[in-house]
Amino acid sequence: MSKSASSKPYTIAEIHLDHLVHNLREIRKKVAPAEVMAVVKADAYGHGAVPVTKRLVEEGVKYFAVARISEALELRNAGIDEQILLFGNLFQDEIELALQNAIQITITDESDIQRITGVSKRLGIIAKVHLNIDTGMGKVGIFYDNAIPAINSIIENSSIALEGIYTHFATSDERDKTYAELQLKRFNTIIQEMADHFPYRPIIHAANSGAILDLPEACFDIVRAGISLYGHYPSTDTSESISLKQVMTLKTKVSSTRRLPKGSSISYGRKYITPKETTIAVLPIGYADGILRAFSNMGAVLINGKLYPIVGVVTMDQIMVDVGDDPVRVADDVIFWGDTPQGNLQATAVAAKVGTIAYELCCSVSKRVPRVYIE
Repeated sequence: MSKSASSKPYTIAEIHLDHLVHNLREIRKKVAPAEVMAVVKADAYGHGAVPVTKRLVEEGVKYFAVARISEALELRNAGIDEQILLFGNLFQDEIELALQNAIQITITDESDIQRITGVSKRLGIIAKVHLNIDTGMGKVGIFYDNAIPAINSIIENSSIALEGIYTHFATSDERDKTYAELQLKRFNTIIQEMADHFPYRPIIHAANSGAILDLPEACFDIVRAGISLYGHYPSTDTSESISLKQVMTLKTKVSSTRRLPKGSSISYGRKYITPKETTIAVLPIGYADGILRAFSNMGAVLINGKLYPIVGVVTMDQIMVDVGDDPVRVADDVIFWGDTPQGNLQATAVAAKVGTIAYELCCSVSKRVPRVYIE
């Protein structure tokens, strides 16, 4: 008797690659002549880094970005030869792996230059790097007033090739763009000083998804498309100047229904008491699958084209939904977010109900949920 998993899982994340391609093309139209760097860190925001990257390669994308060396190596091991930029800080042994696998490294401080130089000389491999300039994010990067000396150090270093310089906006997804414009002004000053001092011009990039939508002057040689590539606007404050389609649809099926009298308690802690006789539908998905406990008594799902509230505490493997007197049946489709024939449920709006963002929802969908790729 076979012990393999069911060939028909009921809780799945549909990944619509045609929507991915649609979003890429819309972004390209918006930012031309700039090229698109696809940000595929965190398993392509939960969508599956290898299948997503391979599809984007077919569409001619040449630049990809990740946050961890393991993510970059996963792409290389899958046969992806395009340029990969690693955003995150690296330990000494990780620098060696990056150089051996033609992965471009981010320099965030002066000590990075020294460490990368040492590994480069030892291996006999010239390190291709991008310089991250902190114009106001306050996380990592060379401070903007030290950028020109750092650029000079890299250019004069025969072990390092400066492929690009970039900055990262802290507030490009907010309605008030004052701070983002200040960051851009600082970055433009560096670009001008670099042009005045050095004959060499590296690739310049600054625009993330928020800037792609609302700061066209930040679209230099390359734009870094992350959440927008997967069909989500960075926040409810950004414009919707690009038509996006959600790439992921998270769905399951009703596993059981129970008719309960008024006054019945639902789930752990008795946080929900039925106000009247009602039907409770049980869904085979919980926080182990990526449904945040914050959705307890807060979220809603789409069943047969109608929204129903999540009631009681979200458990590890199940959630409960109050469907009232409606004829909801076992095996009816349930949508948490996505663009479907039943209707569109935007992950950004779903996330906002519990004070989070679409990024977290997509990245939280666990490996227990099979990804089903649809063209």
